[in-house]
Amino acid sequence: MERALTLVLLAAVLVSGCISGSDKPAVNPLAAEAGATGTNQPAPWPFGPAREERSTYEMITEKERALLPECSDAMLTLPPVDLGRITAIEPIGSSNPPEHTLASSSTDTYIAVDTQNTESTVPLYAPGKIWITVIQPRYGVTQDPEDHVIHYALCRDVFGIVDHVKSFSPEMMKIVENYKCPYGGTPGDSRCPILLLEPVEAGTKLGEVGRKQGNFNFGTWDLRHTNNFVNPARYGVRSLHSTCPFGYYSSPLREQLAGMLDREDRDCGTVEYDVPGTLQGEWFYNNATNRMRGDWFNQLFLGYSNRLPEAAVISVGGVISEPIKWMFVPEKSGTRNAGFETVSGSGIYCYESDRSYWNYEKGPGGRIIIQLISPQKLRIEHQQGTCSGAYSFASPKIYER
Repeated sequence: MERALTLVLLAAVLVSGCISGSDKPAVNPLAAEAGATGTNQPAPWPFGPAREERSTYEMITEKERALLPECSDAMLTLPPVDLGRITAIEPIGSSNPPEHTLASSSTDTYIAVDTQNTESTVPLYAPGKIWITVIQPRYGVTQDPEDHVIHYALCRDVFGIVDHVKSFSPEMMKIVENYKCPYGGTPGDSRCPILLLEPVEAGTKLGEVGRKQGNFNFGTWDLRHTNNFVNPARYGVRSLHSTCPFGYYSSPLREQLAGMLDREDRDCGTVEYDVPGTLQGEWFYNNATNRMRGDWFNQLFLGYSNRLPEAAVISVGGVISEPIKWMFVPEKSGTRNAGFETVSGSGIYCYESDRSYWNYEKGPGGRIIIQLISPQKLRIEHQQGTCSGAYSFASPKIYER
């Protein structure tokens, strides 16, 4: 993400599988219990077709949830990759426009790979007993030829995702190849999402991570926890319920992974930056949300760094300028670089980067002027110049919660 590391690295999710050694698709005992013929067949009640019953691909139905076990305190017992290969873990809450304008709901795990070999990878394993719910094969979408996504369930309330899987293991590839498309298409394409409830055992190899990207993305969301956003309607289930993934590990692995967090206080970070009635938090242009990839351009983040919590962050996806990420230590008084959480009046405030955090920043210089015009709306504009002297709006844009 933001930081150049001497080793190529990255962060991710956990999912695993115990697949039959024969060519015959493994039978899902949960599906069998419900009267289905097997995991990789279009299943009758209670599953679906899942593509019709699921409100989103990443969230299983209530009937599917009822078949999963109750949640416990420590459901993960193994690291997703060899601990010796992890160099750092980026906390939740990273903003890196344009792709991640708002605070990220996942951690990034950076791994040591051979910098002289861009094909170097590290094995990825299921960290506990899980149920794979969605597989998204992706080819040719990044600098690496493969970049897959796996969604999973730990129990009926806790779910996760592992992103940037650079190749599937034979076990995972068999699931993909044996999946039967109920309405035509090829498994994983727009006509045939791979929707499952496939149990896999802890320690099952899922694939490989690394290559040119050098990291994998790892996140969890827990339906028993709801994050505080001013307008929850703009958020998808993953962001609404995102949690720190390390809380679901058993000790001492939980403490070992938390100790690798790239932050002085080893805090896991947060996505809860909204402060009602102030500038601080996440903002949207027109009808944008945080649910759609294409909406990144229309998002605005006014919060704090997930790695350096003393540093304020302005993250702009677009609209008012090209993508911007500015960082600065907020002033305790005045209208220049004021802390976002302190701005609740209707005055015009001016922000500029002093390039103290140049290694993390991006985008053009200049200044950004902002005015809170109601608890739910702000006026904002990027201009040339600094915050010295007078300034006023010329062609502002309106963002809303």
